[in-house]
Parts: sequence; C-alpha cells; structure tokens
Amino acid sequence: MLGFACTIKRIFNDYVEGKTARQIAADLNKEGVASPRGGLWNASTINGNRKRRNSILNNELYRGKIVYNRQSFLRDPETGKRRSRPNPQALWVTKHVPHLQIIEHEIWDKAHALKEKCASKCGNKRQTRKRILTGLVKCGCCGGSMTIIGRERYACSSRKEQGTCSNGTSIKAQDLEQRVFDGLQSILLGREDTVQAFADAFHGEVKRRQTNNASNKSAVQKDLLKVETSIKRCVDLLLHSNTPMESIRSTLEELETQKRALVQESALQTQVNKIVLHPNIGALYARKVSNLKSLLENDATKHPATEIIRSLIEKIAVAPTG
Repeated sequence: MLGFACTIKRIFNDYVEGKTARQIAADLNKEGVASPRGGLWNASTINGNRKRRNSILNNELYRGKIVYNRQSFLRDPETGKRRSRPNPQALWVTKHVPHLQIIEHEIWDKAHALKEKCASKCGNKRQTRKRILTGLVKCGCCGGSMTIIGRERYACSSRKEQGTCSNGTSIKAQDLEQRVFDGLQSILLGREDTVQAFADAFHGEVKRRQTNNASNKSAVQKDLLKVETSIKRCVDLLLHSNTPMESIRSTLEELETQKRALVQESALQTQVNKIVLHPNIGALYARKVSNLKSLLENDATKHPATEIIRSLIEKIAVAPTG
C-alpha cells in the first residue's frame, strides 16, 4: 500500500512538473510499475474523465475527501446490462477523511489548475463518429488496436496510451478505407465462387418473394370474395326486405371502400409476381460490387451495408514498411 501511495505522489509531482499523462504512463510501464488493476498504465487511467472524476488525478480521496452518490446505476431494459449515469453535483455527499490524505493541497491545486488550463485550451476532441473499420484495425507490431488520433489517422493505441510499442506508423482513415474497398472489390470480382454465391442468393430471394406474393394474393382473393358476398347480401336486403335504407347504405359504402382497396392490392401483387431473373447475372454482380462504397452514403442502406462489409474482414494489420 505504501508503494502505491508513492506512485500516486510521483504521478502528481510529474504532472505538476510538466509531463503529460501519456508520458507518465509510458515511464511507469517501462519501469514495470503495476497499474491499480495490475496491468499496464494508460493515459486515461491517469487523466480520466473530469465529470465522472474516475482517474488518479481526479480522485479526491488522495486529498482527504470521500465523495458519495456521484453516479446512479440503471439497468437497460433491452440488454439487461447496468449503465452508470452521473448525478447532479447537488446530490453528492462529501466526507472529510484527513487520515487517508496522500497529496498536499498545494500540489492538488496546481495539478487541477493545469488540467483546467489544458481543457479550456484544447476542448473536448474525442472521436465520436464510429467509422466502418473501427475495432478491425490492428497494430502489425504489437497486435493491439489502432485508434483514431487527430480525428483522421489510425495509430497504435499501445504506443499512444502506454508507450509500450515502437510502431510509429499512422495512416489516414480515408486512405485505409479506400484501400480496403479496393481490395474487397478485387477479391470479390476475381473469383467465380463469389459470383455463383451471388447468383444463388439472388435466385433464392426471387423465388422466396414469388412464393410470399402468391400466398398473399390467395389471401387477398379470399377477402375479396367475402366482401363481394357481403355486398350482394346488402343489395338483396335493399330489394327484398323492410330494413331501413340508411342503415344498409352506410354498411354498403364501407364494403365498397374495402373492395376497391382489395382490388388495387390484387393488381399490385399481380405486377410483383411478374419478376423475371436477370438475363446477365454476372454483369449485375459486377455492378453491385463496384457500387459497394455508395451503399454507405445512403441512409437507407448504410447500416446493413456496414454490417455486411465488416463481416468480410477479420482484421487489418498496419505495420512500418521496409
């Protein structure tokens, strides 16, 4: 425990003296100093989130305070997982525990003055947009993930956050995505088995739709027959009974409306059933593959296209050349 307290003091002193959280994490990892969870240090372990106060530099216990009720945990009804939400600061409960203090108030204040200065100068530059290759790009040297830095380049996360990798190679996300698309198109267009798989799937989908349409048309015809029978009965009532005309007329108008809708639906299904197989399935396949990237620009196709493209890729390794 005393060793950990010394590490905490060192982190605060290094930060006050001008070292960044990444530099501090890299130094600790090089020296083999264990992190709070026993693994490697990350910059986020040191710097963390200012609002949640969940890092070394934000932990008020080190200046002799325990803060309760900072967050609430709610269970997501869809996933069943617990999710944390920060509570308003007015609901926090603070207890002074001077016997647990590690960091002097002067050092704490200096460290947080530096954090505030950096926050106001840099702002929040977190990457919020999920890219199509997120989680698939790996470092070719250490095998760790490569993440977006500077909003547009993939770089080794272990090198950036822990200082444990020597791979200084980075690549623009747009360039990497284009290379991947070109590679996928080259593979998909150059193999007979993929063309055959597309043809089989295409023909299978056509047959499935024709079967569904035939079943739906049969149901529509049955409903149409029932409506026409009901209309005939209403007409018979008008002609051969003493039932008030007004009560029959409203029912008859409603039945006529239903009949028109069913007739239109039946005609539409007749047109749909006239689906014919594409005369040149190979050319259709080539056109679809060539337009792969355009699917990601259409809101209607973006999500399913992203999932399909990602399912074709196991990983992408980025390493120095030469």
